[in-house]
Amino acid sequence: MIELTEKQARAWWEILEAPDVRRILFDGGARSTKTALVCAWLAVEAARYPGTPILLARKHRDHAKDSLYNDTLRKLLSGRREWRFRDSDLEIHHRNGSFLRVEGLDDAARTDKVLGTEYGHVFFNEATQLSWHTVTTVLTRLAHAAVPVRKAIFDCNPKNQRHWLYKAGILHQDPDTGTPLDDATTWRRQHWTPYDNPHLPADTMTTLEALTGVQRRRMLKGEWCEAEGAVYDEFDEAVHVWDGPLPAGHEQWSKVRGIDFGYTNPFVCLWGAIDSDGRLWITDERYVRQQTVQVHARAIKAVDSGSFLWTVADHDAEDRATLHAAGIWTAAARKEVQAGIKAVKERLKIQPDGRPRLFVHERCTETIAEFSDYAWAPPSEGRNAKEEPVKDRDHAMDCVRYMVMQLDGRAGSGLF
Repeated sequence: MIELTEKQARAWWEILEAPDVRRILFDGGARSTKTALVCAWLAVEAARYPGTPILLARKHRDHAKDSLYNDTLRKLLSGRREWRFRDSDLEIHHRNGSFLRVEGLDDAARTDKVLGTEYGHVFFNEATQLSWHTVTTVLTRLAHAAVPVRKAIFDCNPKNQRHWLYKAGILHQDPDTGTPLDDATTWRRQHWTPYDNPHLPADTMTTLEALTGVQRRRMLKGEWCEAEGAVYDEFDEAVHVWDGPLPAGHEQWSKVRGIDFGYTNPFVCLWGAIDSDGRLWITDERYVRQQTVQVHARAIKAVDSGSFLWTVADHDAEDRATLHAAGIWTAAARKEVQAGIKAVKERLKIQPDGRPRLFVHERCTETIAEFSDYAWAPPSEGRNAKEEPVKDRDHAMDCVRYMVMQLDGRAGSGLF
């Protein structure tokens, strides 16, 4: 089915086939062959044990369809007469009655479908995108008797060490309580990097090797990390990032925007909404280099609807005048860095109601990446640590700071 490398073969026989292993974490860098290996093993299991349903799940169904069903399983199994593809259901059926079901867990109806079947194995692809609650709920269906050992398999690119999957899969701790997992002895982990993939194109490896900072450590080296001396060490994707629509009643929320000008550096516009409890929900981003403000203004106007309570922007008078001419009125941001950072950190803290006061939608990928990369400058002669952040990949962070300062009533006055 696939030609195994030495490392893949060890993982196959010592982890996937091991009868005492029931929970498996394959974590590491991008394009490192971990997903293809799991899919190949699951197909073998389906052929080995007749009548076995096997679930391959990801957060979003469209992502599951593209990456699991089309890019991986179709390449593995197309042309094999014992397998039949049911594209409308994202299922691949073996002639012995077993089937591989690919599904997303981002919709209640699809999740109900998943929970209506017992499975021999469950594979959570890009598991860091899922919540611990979702995973434990799906695992209640890991109960099909056709296979002698039922396994839950997780693969992912790493996030930070506060993530539930790091706690469960590496520390073997309950992510909620910090106590040892009851099934801790059944877990095994295999770490991967792109260097484990002998078929990776040279230009792809060059792209990965050109990454910097946290992205390089995560996507190339496969490390669970955040920037050393992270400014916003309170930021946790599992807590502060959400997907899907805004909560019910958002039609009545005030809409806001923040803008940081740039040409060689990116121009950033963040869209947000303020809920009835004063929480800031950052809903979308524009993060683009080497375009004029006139182009940005047209793009912003093209996607906007309705009125905005305010748009707060960097101080450049000429650029603000250009926005004004396009009908985008702005308030001058208050730019005190330390005060703004403190205000953002306060909003990131979990409040007594169990929620923070700042959320970011998962589509805002550059903003989320900057939260991880934004770091304090190291100490040097004449300057102590944590006096000022590094001026690199801070453009969305400037925007967030402007918006929080405006929202918290600290902004300077004067609409342009």
